Amino acid sequence: MTSVIKSIACVAIVAMGTSAHAQTAQDRASRGAAQAEKHTERGLQAAGFAGHPLYAELGLGLLSYKISRIGVSARPIIARGIVGYDLHPMLAVEGMLGLGLAGTGISGPYGTAYSLSTGALFGAYAKPRLRIGGDTEIFARLGFANTGTSVRGYAGTTSGAGLSYGAGFKTQTGMSSFGGRPITVSADYMSYYSGSGVKFNGFTVSAGMSF
Repeated sequence: MTSVIKSIACVAIVAMGTSAHAQTAQDRASRGAAQAEKHTERGLQAAGFAGHPLYAELGLGLLSYKISRIGVSARPIIARGIVGYDLHPMLAVEGMLGLGLAGTGISGPYGTAYSLSTGALFGAYAKPRLRIGGDTEIFARLGFANTGTSVRGYAGTTSGAGLSYGAGFKTQTGMSSFGGRPITVSADYMSYYSGSGVKFNGFTVSAGMSF
């Protein structure tokens, strides 16, 4: 009987020690996250962003690519990142980077085979916006973009740089990121390039947060 009691006591002591260790680890992790948050805030303030929210978005886009001269089209998929800066409650400026996720095989007239490769897309935009209720806004984008697509098997114009524009909406979700920052979702339609018989446009759905 005594040995059983001793065994139970040992198990209880080990359990208490494990629980205390887990609580200590959790407390340390919480303090570490709080310190990281504080350093981030100080860094943004030092960079002059205090009171002027900086935000970032990451999205997935399903685009339409067409070369009217040879009658081909494709539906490439891109990953798109945006970093924005609020100049005013109704105006922001943004920088964009898009990267193609995979090559796409396409067929032209008379069964001619081509291979589309979507390279990097760069863009800079002014973003006027209007809040339509609660945490939802509609916006437009107007700026300049450079597309980096290429079509293997075709020697003509496949990409270019020029006027880029679009529109969409954004709203806050009930979820939050580190530091309690709300997570937003947005959807937009963009024309990235139209010229020399080439059109590159499409929809993108994104998630983002402010800093």
